[in-house]
Amino acid sequence: MPPRKRSTELEEMSEVECLRKLALHQLGRIGFVVDGQPLVLPVNYAVSDRIITFRTAPGAKLTHAPGSRVAFEIVGYDAASGVGWSVLVQGVAVDATTALDDVSWTARGAAPRPAAPGVRVHRLAVDPKAISGRRFAVQTPDCVE
Repeated sequence: MPPRKRSTELEEMSEVECLRKLALHQLGRIGFVVDGQPLVLPVNYAVSDRIITFRTAPGAKLTHAPGSRVAFEIVGYDAASGVGWSVLVQGVAVDATTALDDVSWTARGAAPRPAAPGVRVHRLAVDPKAISGRRFAVQTPDCVE
């Protein structure tokens, strides 16, 4: 029996739908560059008025992300329905721990809950410049012999 063929359709999601997805989830990935190499790390996040925020301890995120262009992504896939999606936020990272700018004030209005152990007193935020998303459905047509 030959393998089943799969076709994939991509559908752009509106910014409103992307923000809705971001509000419904808590785990994402932040990507930035360290020593010329991309680094992508998981974070538990929250959203406040388009601003993504997460808590962190001293380390790569706190050292390299603030002031840099970053990418933040969440993804989901339902194997039963064959529907997947992703939301991408591109922007600039801000150390929102004690800063008094609008992004930091907005970020402090959200309450991210870190899942990993340890104390995370610093707060980083992503000031979004672009928010986009895609949804796809994988259909597996019946085989024809």
